[in-house]
Amino acid sequence: QQISIIREEVSRSDRILTELMGYAQLAEGKVERLSVTDEIDRAVEEAFPPGANYAVEVRRNYGPAIPTLLGQRGHFSEIFLNLLTNAREAMDGRGRIEISARATPDYEVEVRIRDSGPGIMPDVLPKLFDAYFTTKERGTGLGLAIVKHNTELYGGTARAESVLGQGATFIVTLPARSIMRMRR
Repeated sequence: QQISIIREEVSRSDRILTELMGYAQLAEGKVERLSVTDEIDRAVEEAFPPGANYAVEVRRNYGPAIPTLLGQRGHFSEIFLNLLTNAREAMDGRGRIEISARATPDYEVEVRIRDSGPGIMPDVLPKLFDAYFTTKERGTGLGLAIVKHNTELYGGTARAESVLGQGATFIVTLPARSIMRMRR
């Protein structure tokens, strides 16, 4: 029973800290119209700097007429950079990453980042976006939690699909007509 109480309190504290992080980030940046493809391209340059010599082929496939998003550049940058860094690390710096972005019929922007890494164990998939959950030796378990938090801040969703031995795909969907949501 005591362990259950401790777990509940840790979970509650985590929610409070996550919300505080979101509020702090809201106060720090300015809201602007942003091109999703420009933000992805920036994240690719940051995740794969020319001097690092990663043996990773990055393929991009951007659909036509992708609507701009209203938001803070830092939020979108963290989403795409975390996903690309995870993909690079999952492949040990060598392999292929396919990035696609498209407008959906529901006036949303869908971004898919697929890597050629080893894939994700089925029992791990449901926990991927939980804060402090990591499968890395030196990971904090916050990268994908930040992806989820920043995506949900704009009313979007983040999910992962994987078949073991066939890589992983992360799908982020962001409404093009959205206002940042304040959690209550």
